[in-house]
Amino acid sequence: MPIFAELARRELDWPLLTLLPTDDRLVPLGDPLSNAGLIRAHFGGTGARLLTLVDGSTDADEAGRSADEKLRAVRWPLDLVWLGMGKDGHTASILPGPDFDAALDGLPGRRACGVTPDPLPAEAPVARVTLTLPALVETRSLMLTINGEEKRAVAEQATEEGRSSKLAIGRVLASARGPLTIYSSR
Repeated sequence: MPIFAELARRELDWPLLTLLPTDDRLVPLGDPLSNAGLIRAHFGGTGARLLTLVDGSTDADEAGRSADEKLRAVRWPLDLVWLGMGKDGHTASILPGPDFDAALDGLPGRRACGVTPDPLPAEAPVARVTLTLPALVETRSLMLTINGEEKRAVAEQATEEGRSSKLAIGRVLASARGPLTIYSSR
C-alpha cells in the first residue's frame, strides 16, 4: 500500500491520532490477511494509538460483539472513515451472505458485527468483523479510494442506485452524513 507508506512518513502529531481498520479478517495479527497487521506494519512506529477489531475469536458473532464492546471506548464521530472497494462493490468486508443486511441495516446501537461471506472469497476465505453502516457514515468525512476503470464503473452505478443499490458501496455512499470525497486512479 504505497499510500500508507507515504502517509506514515508525514510529520503529523501522531500521538493524538487513533487508527483502526473499518473491517478485519478473523486471523492472527501477524497473518498477511490481517488489516490491523497491515496498519501496524505501516504506522506502528509513528506513535499513533492503533486499535484492532479482532481478539483471537474465530466465531464471527462473538468477534463482532467483542469489537462492538471495544469501540465503546472510541470517541465518536470519527474524523475520517477511509474506504476501499472490491470489483464486486463490497466495502469494509460487507459482502453477500447471511450477515449482509445486518451490517447495512440492522443491529440497533451496534457499531460492529461479525460477517461470514457466502461464498467465502477465494483470496481471503475467512469470516470477518466490520463496522456497521451507521458506524461507517457517522464520521466528519468519508473518503473512498478506487483503482481502475472497472471499479470506477461499479462505483458510479452503485452511486446512481443509491440506497436501493444491492451493492454495499452504493448503500454506504448514499447514507453518508458528512463530506464525501472519492479518489479514483487508472
